[in-house]
Amino acid sequence: MERILQRWYDMISIRSVNGHEAQMADYVANVLRELGMDPHYSYFEEDTACERPSVWSVLDSGRPGKTVLLIGHLDTVDVSDRWKTDPFTPTEIDGKVYGRGAMDMKGGLAAILETLTYYAAHLDEINGKILACFVADEEGLSKGTYQLVAEDVIHADYAIMGECRYDNVAVGFRGRYSFEVTVHGQTAHASHYPEVGENALISGGRLAAAIEALPTLQYPHLKHGTWCVRYMEGGNPGTLVVPEKCYLFVDRYVVPGETDEICIAQIMEAAEQLGLSGKVDVRLKPRKSPCDSNILAVSLGIPVVTFGPSGGNMHGDNEYGYAWQVKNCGEVYRRTVARLLSGEV
Repeated sequence: MERILQRWYDMISIRSVNGHEAQMADYVANVLRELGMDPHYSYFEEDTACERPSVWSVLDSGRPGKTVLLIGHLDTVDVSDRWKTDPFTPTEIDGKVYGRGAMDMKGGLAAILETLTYYAAHLDEINGKILACFVADEEGLSKGTYQLVAEDVIHADYAIMGECRYDNVAVGFRGRYSFEVTVHGQTAHASHYPEVGENALISGGRLAAAIEALPTLQYPHLKHGTWCVRYMEGGNPGTLVVPEKCYLFVDRYVVPGETDEICIAQIMEAAEQLGLSGKVDVRLKPRKSPCDSNILAVSLGIPVVTFGPSGGNMHGDNEYGYAWQVKNCGEVYRRTVARLLSGEV
């Protein structure tokens, strides 16, 4: 098996579900050491047990020039029991390689490592530096990338994010808001309901459906905004009480022209139309940036292209990727780095 594909298979075989990135970090660090590079571990503040590292390293040509950042994330989302194959045993069926992270985004990591492998042996072909960052918690709150920013690690003239966008290269992303919505009802003894009491779960369910039907704006190249009710909770199965509160966690991806104030007003209008006026509270959950690419572009001002091997069923059961895309991305990264670090750009 070709080296780039073997590494892809190796990494799919490592269970690096968000919160458990350490084994993947060690794998990447060992590859970097084999290339003669010096891997550095970074831990975000909440990781007091030092169990969720990011890894970064620099490949320096020894000559003045620009810096290209190659970046990807170590973590994946979790798996269910509905897979038709073992999600941590890469399995090829009809040209598709199945496994958690096969698409998002261990193929991109393999392409980054292959690029580093080439230039570690051909430093004479570039000027300047390649900064490589392999970050934790991208599937969560991007704490790994934020920590590298806090440690002043990331300085680059250009960046390639190896996320799974093969035939839809991204030079920009939608913004994101998260809202915490609390729906209030009226508690009562369950045996007296519905004559007495108001079930916040029922009201919350009606509001959740109304939220997901709310309109969004459209914008060239970014398509449109979205609403997603990601989580609901309320009530107490251990007591005979009509639920007094229902909590909703709502994600809202936005395009230019959609602000948090507009989104909150939309939710409150939906509540009023359902007869829930005065019974709904909405809070914007503080959040710095919706994705690692936005951190690089917005917080650091680094021009970033998001491009990497893709596949299907991302974040779902039976995720898969394509070997030919992994190999092609390794070659595209290599050629792009050659162009950017030629001293002519």
